[in-house]
Amino acid sequence: MMDKSELEKTIEYAIGGTPQIKPDEKRKWLGEFRERVILGLTMEQSSMIEAQDYVEDALKDNMAEIIIVNQKIPMEVMSKYMKLAKDTSKEFKTISTNSEEAMGIVVVSRQAVEREDVEVKIKEVPARFKETNSKEICGDCYKEVSVKWPSFSKRFKKFGLLDRIMGAKCPICKK
Repeated sequence: MMDKSELEKTIEYAIGGTPQIKPDEKRKWLGEFRERVILGLTMEQSSMIEAQDYVEDALKDNMAEIIIVNQKIPMEVMSKYMKLAKDTSKEFKTISTNSEEAMGIVVVSRQAVEREDVEVKIKEVPARFKETNSKEICGDCYKEVSVKWPSFSKRFKKFGLLDRIMGAKCPICKK
């Protein structure tokens, strides 16, 4: 027969399930341990246009194997990351959570990687680039946007020779 402490454990397991290791950590990192995380973006960051560049860079890491997306992320944003996972041959999964501190997107490895700064501060694309309706911009502005925000630069193309001869003005820098 079981002694009282084993009986209490059995009852606790029956009521609450098997105890988890680091449950708060796993809630934040969408079911993963922090030591496996390569990149973590908050819910707010996940919907930013610039976030895709950070996720692309993280998926290029040799240790990156899975991209996990919080199911609270809007479907139009989630679909971009599904395509990105497919294009890079990485596993994609979504996690449903009610935790307020849960991340929006997490790129992880199946083994511990112990990265220091996995939560990044995203460099936001200036409004002058976001608000322009023109698809053609000058070489200087194109270089700036393509270096700092590569995926966002796909919205633009550089002025051609004819544009410069005709005296076209860049809608961003007005030159």
